[in-house]
Amino acid sequence: MVPRVFTPPRRRLTPKTSAGYAAIHFAMWLHLQLVDSRHAELAPKLNPWQRWFLIHALELNEDGSYRFKTVLLWVARQNGKTFIVALLILFRMYVDGDAQVIGVAQKLATAKKTYEHAQKIIDAIPRLAKERGKTNAINGELWFELTGGQRYWVDSAENGGRGLTFDLVFVDEILKHKTFKAWSALSKTTAARRRSQLIAAANTGDMDAIVQRHLHKMAIDAIEAGDDETTIGLFWWSPPPGMPLDGPEAWAYSNPSMNYNLPQENLFAYWASDPAPVFASEVGNVFVDSSTGGPFQPGKWLEGFDRLSKRREGAPVYLCIEVSADRTWAHIAFASVREDGNAHVGIMRSRPGTDWVVPWLTDPERRFTPAAITFQTRGAPVSSLFSEFEATDFEIVEWGGADLGRATGMLLDGVNLGKVFHRAQPVLDVAAGTAVMKRLGDGYVVDRIGSPGDASPISGVAGAYWLLKNPPEDGTSIYEERGLATV
Repeated sequence: MVPRVFTPPRRRLTPKTSAGYAAIHFAMWLHLQLVDSRHAELAPKLNPWQRWFLIHALELNEDGSYRFKTVLLWVARQNGKTFIVALLILFRMYVDGDAQVIGVAQKLATAKKTYEHAQKIIDAIPRLAKERGKTNAINGELWFELTGGQRYWVDSAENGGRGLTFDLVFVDEILKHKTFKAWSALSKTTAARRRSQLIAAANTGDMDAIVQRHLHKMAIDAIEAGDDETTIGLFWWSPPPGMPLDGPEAWAYSNPSMNYNLPQENLFAYWASDPAPVFASEVGNVFVDSSTGGPFQPGKWLEGFDRLSKRREGAPVYLCIEVSADRTWAHIAFASVREDGNAHVGIMRSRPGTDWVVPWLTDPERRFTPAAITFQTRGAPVSSLFSEFEATDFEIVEWGGADLGRATGMLLDGVNLGKVFHRAQPVLDVAAGTAVMKRLGDGYVVDRIGSPGDASPISGVAGAYWLLKNPPEDGTSIYEERGLATV
């Protein structure tokens, strides 16, 4: 598939005007060497978009040098960037035969992924392995070389390339670059090489992706001006501006490997469980401002509004206590089951301060019986209430660790798939529309500090919903033990 936005070639691309054809031939040879072995996945058959990219990215000048000194590959995650870059590196080392290569990323572990992929391909093919020379992994240097002198270094972006000169520089995850310090140093390492290229590959980032956005603008300006002298090549797989990211038609624009080796159902799962800005960036491959719009897919929280929503008669009620980042507000969130089997969620009580929470819950006039109560007993603003709860008869279900991310994912799934309903509550609706997410391990949690307002109400609903879906084994209510009445 052709990207929606790309720098057009200067002339018709043929085997004489693009080294991409030779790279494709090399990729086919790698594939055939491994196709019937246990290493087959290391060199899969190229998808159409990868062949198209190689032909256009490796366009040649009249003197045989590469037209594009800087190649910007923007494509959604899981579409095969790691292999295509590993292929390019091996092509430059084995076929061009004169390449000094460095691969960098903000984290060394990220940079090593492509490096290790390339090494595995070499190890799996005897003809390539025969040309491998020295390997170094000491004194802070990590590289291997071929018997012809070609060398592949790997390092973090901050350290890589200083004092050295390279034919090929690969910058992974450039969306993580928030200053020009590393980029400025890396871009100078190719200046003295006639056939040098600097390749930056990533999905699109948010407002903090300073370097990526700057390079993107330079490339777009050149495309719009019809500047065929530009040495920046942009190849951006993305949907048309304003197109809703809620279905396969939009996903196909940014995921050219969809239904080749990227199942469509995987993208649907990401749509349901990823925070909306994360999905827009990593799957939709569009630049986003993650500080607005909330975590849910556009319109899904509003679709869950039901002014008559209520729990099924006699259904257990699960509570989660939350406190704002500055400790000025405390909230008691709830979740229960409706008559139709979906969830009814909301905020039971919100008040300034925190000293009211335990007295309000222990008031004998309370007319409901929570099935269970949870909150973060460690590492959160609400955790300071734990000592007060210890002086009561309450048994708290601890909420923490990996369950924090699971709870957020479950709420995202529930809202995006139309299984969670709520009434109009400004304190909750504002939080649902503005909360910012942050990574915690492999999942996401509400960023209380980074959100523009008090995001703790939606975090509390996530905790209550998690408890609803994962009730404690002992179903005895603490209120039943105290002899309180049930609604």
